[in-house]
Amino acid sequence: MAQISFPSIIGPSSITFGIRGHSQTFTSEFTGSSQYVRLPGSRWYGTATWDNLDGADFDELKAFLTELEGPHNSFLFGDVSRDTPRSGLAANYVIETSSSFSNHLTQISVRKESGSPTISGTQPLFKKGDYFQISTTKGLELKISTTDSTIQNSGNHQVNFAPALRGGTATGANLTRHSPRGLMRLSDTDQVNWDIRAPVVGNTTISFLEAF
Repeated sequence: MAQISFPSIIGPSSITFGIRGHSQTFTSEFTGSSQYVRLPGSRWYGTATWDNLDGADFDELKAFLTELEGPHNSFLFGDVSRDTPRSGLAANYVIETSSSFSNHLTQISVRKESGSPTISGTQPLFKKGDYFQISTTKGLELKISTTDSTIQNSGNHQVNFAPALRGGTATGANLTRHSPRGLMRLSDTDQVNWDIRAPVVGNTTISFLEAF
């Protein structure tokens, strides 16, 4: 399996993006009560549609989809409607983990990297619903902030998110807040196709799942 670079083309006309939880349910035959257990393995999924593509954009997307060979190869993708976080903290502020963290956590402690510009007072770090990506021992993971959080020039600050970490993180692992992406693969082998109308205008829709 190889990671294929997503082409620099116009964004999709529409996108569906979400997450599928992973849990088990037990229902008692005697009382009818149910118990639910959360298991590791929640994953992002979605569809993306491009309408009326032509010229180089259409050709690049066709070549990219063909190179993926169905679900065999992977690519970086995410909720492209939220590439800029609502918190408004500029991209030149580098945020990093303040220590190492184990898998299955939904809260980590972060800090401003020492080489980043000075933060004046208390600034918003994440608004609820902002995304970030982080590198773990299981690869690149995409997360969504579940609460508002703030940051100051020094000290450690808590970030709550979902889904839980699949792998552990090292001290100083960066949180990418602008244009965050997760590692995806096509959902099946029937995704590599496109519709063509005269004069050579194409439409295509792909379905994808998080790869791990």
